[in-house]
This record gives sequence, structure tokens and C-alpha cells, in this order.
Amino acid sequence: MTQPLHSTSATRWLIALALVLVAGPWVHTPGAQQSATGSGALETIEIRPNLYVIFGAGSNVTAQVGEDGVILVDSGSAATAEQVVAAVEAITDSPIRLIINTSADPDHVGGNEGVSAVGMEINPDNFSNETHATVLAHENVLLRMSGSADADVPVEAWPTETYTSRTRTMYLNAAPLQILREVGAHSDGDSVVFFRQADVIATGDILDLRHFPNIDPANGGSIQGELDALNRLLEITIPSMPLVLKPGRTLLVPGHGRVSDYAELVEYRDMVTIVRDNIQALVEQGQTLAQVQAANPTAGYRGRYGVESGPWTTEMFVEAIYDSLKSSMEKS
Repeated sequence: MTQPLHSTSATRWLIALALVLVAGPWVHTPGAQQSATGSGALETIEIRPNLYVIFGAGSNVTAQVGEDGVILVDSGSAATAEQVVAAVEAITDSPIRLIINTSADPDHVGGNEGVSAVGMEINPDNFSNETHATVLAHENVLLRMSGSADADVPVEAWPTETYTSRTRTMYLNAAPLQILREVGAHSDGDSVVFFRQADVIATGDILDLRHFPNIDPANGGSIQGELDALNRLLEITIPSMPLVLKPGRTLLVPGHGRVSDYAELVEYRDMVTIVRDNIQALVEQGQTLAQVQAANPTAGYRGRYGVESGPWTTEMFVEAIYDSLKSSMEKS
């Protein structure tokens, strides 16, 4: 039988987490902290000691607090930058030191300029009079933002540091931190952030339980890259073990939606694999996109993950897989 935790703080965040997993992020719980008041308030929930998720900022923003300051995963949209800063200030007086972008999507990087402006660099330049948090991302994020035709992407919002290796590691807030490159899943600039000591992974848009995964072939995304990324997540995600002495599991913070875990990740990966296989069989038969759409290859999952209107629909998902598979076949 699982033994009870005797720490009051640990019990408090476990209760808060249970409510988040069951009912979604907007449940007001005893362990939750609100970043602001009024209709525009964001919701902040502590999912592990000193590790928080800020919901409602365009994308989910993960915040780790420690002796070195605050580490953020993504900064939300430009419109919510002030609210994200207020949410962090409601948690701690420590400065924001590092922002890690999981992609170049505006709802993940839009707040870079406003949020970093109130922070302090991880490695301050003694010759610079400017004060801002370090913004780190895969090199492709910088290339996409700096080469954007959108004049609304200011230089101040660009990453100030980039990486290209398979894994970028560092030790901050007395804990190990891993940034994993998953380029070619949702886009060509995907990163996953693994807080190893807390056993929390911020997945970006690779995982989105609200709907079928957003695969963007025009910006370097592919169905095979998406599956590779989901399988890599499974390799480092530990499920709950109800028969051991202490409860525990890896928590997954997606780019949008509720906090999840291993069981939901497995279901999501299996769903994507089955839909890919269904579409691949139709493509190999020489069917057109219109024929593939009419065959309804998402049958069985459409009720759970399907979206008929909005920025990312089921039809767009099927088309992205179709285009990705056709392109792969043409190259082989």
C-alpha cells in the first residue's frame, strides 16, 4: 500500500496536481496561486515544489524558481507579457534569468521582449549596460524569427543564445536541466525541456491533448519527426507505480492544455501511429488527398481529438500527414 506523505507542502501540491489532471488547469485549488485579479488574470499552479505552470498566456509557461533565479519555458504571447511578469512576481522576488523557447510560434515567443526586459542574464556581460534575461532556443528559431517577413518581430524578441546539438545541458537552481532537440516534429525548431530533479518535462507543441498534433510541413514539421519526438519522450517519461512505497511519476507540461503523464502520452503516441498507418496505406494505393479525406482515416479518434473549425482542424492534420508522406515517398 502506498504510504502517505507527511510533508504539508508536498501534500498541498499533490492535491493541486490531482485536481489539475482531472478537471483541467483552471480549477482554483488550495495550492494554486493566481498571478493577477480580474477577468484577464492568468492561472498559476505549483505542480512540484518550486516548479509552476502559468496557464492562459497564449501558450503554457513553465517556471522553475531557485537560488539562481527564475527559469521560464516559453514566454507566451506578446499581448500577455505583462501578465506573465505579474504571475512570476506573485511567485517570487527572484529575477527572471533564462527563457527557453520550444519553437518559433508567436504564442510561445511573443512575450520574449517584454518578459526578458525585466530580467537579468545568466552570464552577465560586464561591458554591457543592458539588463535582460537570456533567451535560449534552437538555432532554427533564431533563423526563422530573424528572417521573418513579419515586421512585428523586433530584434529584442530574438533568442540571444542558440544551440544545435542533440542535447544542451546545464546545472541551474541546484538541479540538472536538459534541453532536447526534436527538430522536424511540430516544426524545424522544436525543443523539449527536462527538469530532471523535479521530473517534469515541458514538451512544447509536440504534445497537445486538446487535438491532433499540429504538424507544420511548411516550417519543417513532419509526421515521422512527430512520432520520433513522442517516442523519445516516452523513453524519459516514467509512469506511476501504485505498488511502490512512494508515489511518483513524470509530469508532462504541453504547450497548451492540461498537465499530463505517461499513460496519456502512450495513448497519444499510439493514436498518431495508427492514423499515420491508415493514411500511409491509402497513399501507397495512389489515392489523392480528397480521397484520403473522404476515407476518414482518423475514425475512432475524431470524437476525442477532432476539431472541425479553428486554426488547426482535423482536415489540416490529415493533409499535413499526407503531404509529409508524399514528400518522403518522392525523395526515396
